[in-house]
Amino acid sequence: MHANKLIFVIFLVVLSGCANKQAKDDTATAPQKQEKAQKTDKEVSADSGGIVGKPASGSKFSKIKIGMSTKEVIAKIGHPDNEWRRPTGKAHIPFYFGDDRWVIEYSYHKEGKLTFNSGGERALTGILVDTSE
Repeated sequence: MHANKLIFVIFLVVLSGCANKQAKDDTATAPQKQEKAQKTDKEVSADSGGIVGKPASGSKFSKIKIGMSTKEVIAKIGHPDNEWRRPTGKAHIPFYFGDDRWVIEYSYHKEGKLTFNSGGERALTGILVDTSE
């Protein structure tokens, strides 16, 4: 009889763990919705850390924007002087298949480096302006 009570209590604990939480009330105001829409755009602004340095007006890097694909970048500013791929720390996480496991970097002489993610369109994620190299 004692075993039946124990099984019943365990069943109730497991069942209560499966209970659904109530959904939050989605009553965001119009400005909050606009902010959320701006954050979900494909392009990332310079404020988010995607661009390091300021490209000179008329330079190759002034013609490109964060979020462009590798094909778009090559069409606008030409092929890079050097290209390489390297893993990020996420490459070693088991069962992680995100776009940021590997990055592709393009180097342009006297301009700097461009960083692309390795998945899908290979979108531009970072611009490092370095005119010294």
